[in-house]
Amino acid sequence: MIFSAGFFLTGNFRYNREDRSHKGDWFMSRFQFRPATFKMVFFMYLLGTVIFAILYLLPVSHKQPLLPVDAFFLSASAISATGLSTVTVAQELTTAGKIILLIQMEIGGIGVMALVGALLIALRTNAPVPSQTLMIFDQNQNSSRSISKLMAFIVKYTLIVETAGFLLILPSALQHGSHAFAAFFLSVSTFTNAGFEISGNGLDNFKGEPFVLAVLSCMIILGVLGFAVVMEFLQSRRKKKSLYFKVNVLMHGILLLAGFLFFFFVDFIHMPGLSFTEKIIQSLFFSAAPRSGGLASLDLHVFSFPSLLFMIMLMFIGGSPSSCAGGIRTTTFAVILAKLWSVIRGSNETHMFRKTLFAEDVNKAFLVFFAFLFLFFFSFFVLSFTEKAAPFPLAFEIMSALSTCGFSLGITAGLTVFGKIWLAFLMLIGRLGVIILIYTFMNQKKSTIKYAKESILIG
Repeated sequence: MIFSAGFFLTGNFRYNREDRSHKGDWFMSRFQFRPATFKMVFFMYLLGTVIFAILYLLPVSHKQPLLPVDAFFLSASAISATGLSTVTVAQELTTAGKIILLIQMEIGGIGVMALVGALLIALRTNAPVPSQTLMIFDQNQNSSRSISKLMAFIVKYTLIVETAGFLLILPSALQHGSHAFAAFFLSVSTFTNAGFEISGNGLDNFKGEPFVLAVLSCMIILGVLGFAVVMEFLQSRRKKKSLYFKVNVLMHGILLLAGFLFFFFVDFIHMPGLSFTEKIIQSLFFSAAPRSGGLASLDLHVFSFPSLLFMIMLMFIGGSPSSCAGGIRTTTFAVILAKLWSVIRGSNETHMFRKTLFAEDVNKAFLVFFAFLFLFFFSFFVLSFTEKAAPFPLAFEIMSALSTCGFSLGITAGLTVFGKIWLAFLMLIGRLGVIILIYTFMNQKKSTIKYAKESILIG
């Protein structure tokens, strides 16, 4: 999801004070808080959703009648790289419809603005300043200096990983009676974290094949790790790593280890019908998949209630900025933890890896955190009036949509028209970032008025 699911994570809008001397970076301070910029990005994704929804409604795309609301829901799910669907893709879409879905998943993975940027680079054309700004927001970057390199890297990296994944899972797919297109579709869906599959059996064919599940797990991890992180690792191995790189690698390591240990000891160690190796691989797979993967190698109903709650937590955190994942993002979660630790220690500054964070970045992290939670609980409150689903499956579905994960406890097809439209917009918002709602509809104006300070009792 180059088209990262929340491009307003910590630091995304901060104009890097150290970069002001570089030509071209002056526009960051001019465009970064303009609501028109955010509206343009949201409009482009909404336009893409509508266009592809129309394509799904064409007779050549579906075998059975497809309602407009279902086409819109499917389109929103694909372009947001979520994977929720109110229709059975394997049965109701024709080959042409599946190809359209594949293209939209790739667009959702690489990102609308990233594709525009890559096209301009391929044509050796310089993007105008406003377009550069949109690409920077799309990829969670702070500077225009790195965006061209990132755009070129994203396309190459995506093609390499998806091709490698396809070749590795192809023999097993053919052995189970599938075909090459289904294997390639699964490879793209896994890396972009889109969560769709067209075999009709989900990952049931592979649940007893540790090698295939290990490959898919690695592809999900590469998708949620973030393109900027991978690029920094590959292109500057001898250079000092950035704070962004260190925080993301640390958080991903902690979350993967915590998820692996939790699922293994809570559920898989007691689960019958699986060998010890399969339990290890399944634990690894589900430590990665809830953070935006969307594909499940087992029916989610086999998991205990604590494991499902833990999945919700992983969905909520998500992956890296400029990655294929959603959620509040690893950097946001890390900054909040660092701030809480600094408060406990009685420090007014927030430190990470011997660096002091900007106060505005810390504030934005808390804004993302609480805006995400507010939208989740508000959506749960609204949909509890319109939907017949039980409370927990409904909450699970809402978190899955908002975090662009794609996991479901089986209530998607039974949603009302209102519920489908609501979740479709949640997926788009989750892809772009909850905070976009705030910056889209309000102008930030610095006040010169200062008021007297006064203490208040807390706790």
